[in-house]
Amino acid sequence: MSRVVQTATQPSTRTHRVPSERIKSRCGVRTRANSRPEDETASTSRRQIINSFASLSLVVPLEATATTKIEYDRRLVDAYAFDVPLKVRALRGSTAQNASREFAQTQTRRVKLELSTTPSIARSYEELLRPGKRIGKKGIDCATLGDEWLRPAIERGLILPIPNAERSAWWNAMPPVWRQLVRRDPRSGLLSSSGDIFGAPYRFGCVTIAYRKDKLPKGVKPPTDWSDLFDPRLQGMIGMPNAPRLVLSAALKAEGMSVNVGDVGGVDGRVSARVRQLRESVKVFDDLQYLQALACGDCAVVVGPSEDVFSVARRSTLIVPVVPRSGTTLWSDCWVVPTTSVTNVGGGPSPALEQWINYTLSPARVNMRVGLKGGISPLMFDGRGIESGYARYPNVARPVLGTSNEDMLKGWIPDDSVWAASEFQLPLTDRVRAQYVAMSRR
Repeated sequence: MSRVVQTATQPSTRTHRVPSERIKSRCGVRTRANSRPEDETASTSRRQIINSFASLSLVVPLEATATTKIEYDRRLVDAYAFDVPLKVRALRGSTAQNASREFAQTQTRRVKLELSTTPSIARSYEELLRPGKRIGKKGIDCATLGDEWLRPAIERGLILPIPNAERSAWWNAMPPVWRQLVRRDPRSGLLSSSGDIFGAPYRFGCVTIAYRKDKLPKGVKPPTDWSDLFDPRLQGMIGMPNAPRLVLSAALKAEGMSVNVGDVGGVDGRVSARVRQLRESVKVFDDLQYLQALACGDCAVVVGPSEDVFSVARRSTLIVPVVPRSGTTLWSDCWVVPTTSVTNVGGGPSPALEQWINYTLSPARVNMRVGLKGGISPLMFDGRGIESGYARYPNVARPVLGTSNEDMLKGWIPDDSVWAASEFQLPLTDRVRAQYVAMSRR
């Protein structure tokens, strides 16, 4: 049977919380979808945009600096003394339902926040890519984008560095692991210690495995780690989103390797064998249908982002989410500044942008009682674990329920040994990309 060739030239797509009405009986579906957002070249060169941004930013009205001080979260914060518009395009469900009202309270009601949402990270990127979409329309000051999408967005000139980031409260509160993630070369979009700050991470999650208790083949133990995905008895019973990079990462983790290794070997190597085996075992490669297949029992096991998996697991006690015990891959949602913000009055994003980011990253907004549901604040993770976050913010309440993976929907999260072995999927090197393409074509 012919197989669809998957490449790793695009970031993994993270769908966001599948609406319950869309998870219906679609049992028996066998699909090999491989669609990605259209890849277009920005109509205006990035150098021109940055030059215009630098010049226009000098004409911000003087009154934009007029601020007053109010107390919020037991500390003094800047609040504007005049009306300031702020338009935010957020990933649906990634901000609190009362965010608009609560944020207004931190600004003495002077900042006029207009908060709209987009259904997925892929849609957010597409809106950045197409000037006619909502993000591209005049007036949007910041939008949500996943960390894996930063590189292509920077390369195509779709986003700008965040103004005054290094002097901001949110940046100074960020553990080094987060600073490294969003400081990028302004041309290539690759990580750079001397680069610009292109994103403000405001929540993160991880890739999880989920299984149905009633659909595992007889004798197959519930999966707890990456290597369990390669049990031959699971062939044709696994579902995954349309994310080629995730296939490679699963193969690498099963081999005990970093997902950011600089050499994955040739087509006859161990990693290549793992890639082929996993692709043969996957029944559904589709951003939406892999969850539907799990919900209706067409797949016994799925691999996907925690927010996706939880959206179906919370509807059935038969579905159990698991964080791989040897470590997993992490994802983060970031605030970014669309390049089209240079058309705003003042030649850039709203002067209230910094206040918005500070608000979303305030210690007062950290909620660990729900665990991974809804994402975790970056303030709680230093690259080695979560416990250090509790030490830095002793007023943050811990989850009170749960003792194992089966209790993750109650708020339980893995211990630091798992987090310490977890990592972000950084941009692939040209060498690894070429190796993976060769594996996929075999």
